[in-house]
Amino acid sequence: MTPPRVFVYGTLQDEALVVRLIGRRLPWQPAVLPDHERRLDAAIGYPVIHPAPGARVHGRVLDGVDAAALAAFDAYEGGEYRRQVVWVETEGGAVDAYVYVPVRDGAGAARARDAGGRA
Repeated sequence: MTPPRVFVYGTLQDEALVVRLIGRRLPWQPAVLPDHERRLDAAIGYPVIHPAPGARVHGRVLDGVDAAALAAFDAYEGGEYRRQVVWVETEGGAVDAYVYVPVRDGAGAARARDAGGRA
């Protein structure tokens, strides 16, 4: 079963952008992706996440994501990212969610973590 949620950690945290992409607001809650870190991929100019034991990526979980919203998010993320299922921590406990990760290995290795970004 596919999760009806997406963990976002960059520009998709902007509600106005989500509305422009899918035509509606989505309920959301703060969330943390454990054992990952966020880095800027200098090649694409946006953040990516990578496994990193003990690190944590703060973001939010968008709830109520349907197939049409996923298609819009996939198109927005383009060929630089792919979707995968992860477990994220929320105030209510751990939930499964999609997250966008870099397609190519080593993305983001050239730069340290940053505050802006895409996914």
